[in-house]
Amino acid sequence: MAEKYVVNSEFKKESFKNFVDELYKKRKYITFTYVFGDKRTKLQQGAMELYFKRASEELNNAGVYQVISSKFIKKELTIPWTKYSYKEFWRSVQVAMFGIESTKDLQVENVSKVYDVINKTMIERAGIHIPFPSKDNHDY
Repeated sequence: MAEKYVVNSEFKKESFKNFVDELYKKRKYITFTYVFGDKRTKLQQGAMELYFKRASEELNNAGVYQVISSKFIKKELTIPWTKYSYKEFWRSVQVAMFGIESTKDLQVENVSKVYDVINKTMIERAGIHIPFPSKDNHDY
């Protein structure tokens, strides 16, 4: 049975040490795995999903489409963006930057790093800025 214990203060550190002492007294054999930082939040996931949807719509409205290879037609095919295809595009950037396949495994601070790279490239290559949803810009 896996349990999660967050240590982010001196009090929680001491509490965790006591927990480990008690657990060791009972079990005598324990394996710990640790992770630095927090994984993206549910609020960030919701904002990401909204961003994928809006980005696909904005790109399509601007006439900026995907180009894929088609073995059936034997040439490139231009297709509109979907929320799903944009998420796959995002994922390719996150894998290149952090080696992380799933968006659920991104750490909190890495969400904005991936967005910044994509946003900068969109502005430079297509002149399109798609704001990331947040409470501040009232898009989420």
